[in-house]
Amino acid sequence: RMELDFLIGCEVSAFQNRKDYHILAYNFDPDNEVLLEHFEKYKVERFKRAEAIAHKFNSLKIDLKFDDILNESKNAPIARTHIARALVNAGLAKDTREVFSKYLYDNGPAYLPKPNTSCKEIIDLIHYAGGVAVLAHPSNFYSVRELENIKKDGLDGIEVMHPLHSVQLQNYYRDFAKKYNLIETGGSDFHGTEHDLMNFSLFHTDESAVEKIIEKSKVIRSKSVFQHLWTKFFCFF
Repeated sequence: RMELDFLIGCEVSAFQNRKDYHILAYNFDPDNEVLLEHFEKYKVERFKRAEAIAHKFNSLKIDLKFDDILNESKNAPIARTHIARALVNAGLAKDTREVFSKYLYDNGPAYLPKPNTSCKEIIDLIHYAGGVAVLAHPSNFYSVRELENIKKDGLDGIEVMHPLHSVQLQNYYRDFAKKYNLIETGGSDFHGTEHDLMNFSLFHTDESAVEKIIEKSKVIRSKSVFQHLWTKFFCFF
């Protein structure tokens, strides 16, 4: 029998300056009450946003049923992708690309922005739960200044290996990580779709980076501020 060690992780969304940031949380306490409250609030906000987007489609004379969206999202927070798939499966669009290009692109006729939650708030939340915060797929339109600002917000690592990153980009983010003493990670960005299977297991985090994540998590948990951070940072919940 193979003995496997598992490192808990999840992807947490931030939204600031009308831009999405996906921050990976590694080795956190999954029972942390503040973290769980955030996830529940996030899920409710996504539900309300999806309802409003469905109404926007209806006002455009597109007969999108909200139940069809729920059938796509199951128990997950509702994303634009779920809405696009619901339209395709209802025969209201050819494919999800058409939905995004016509309706759901940023500031499109059926688009609604997410509530603002800053990168610093998300990073502080991950640290409060004892986890390590890593910026996912930084090639998603983040400028050097934006990357430097997120580092100042307390970022611990950056995703170097990713399906969207060419060799040149991998080298660039590797140099950025070394310059700012960030942990270098990798991932296939697998979310369960058939398209994602093409990259599954091709991009990964090596053992030395995993060890750094575990050690960083120990440092975060050992700090006295870890026990009292809520008094300073979590009034927004």
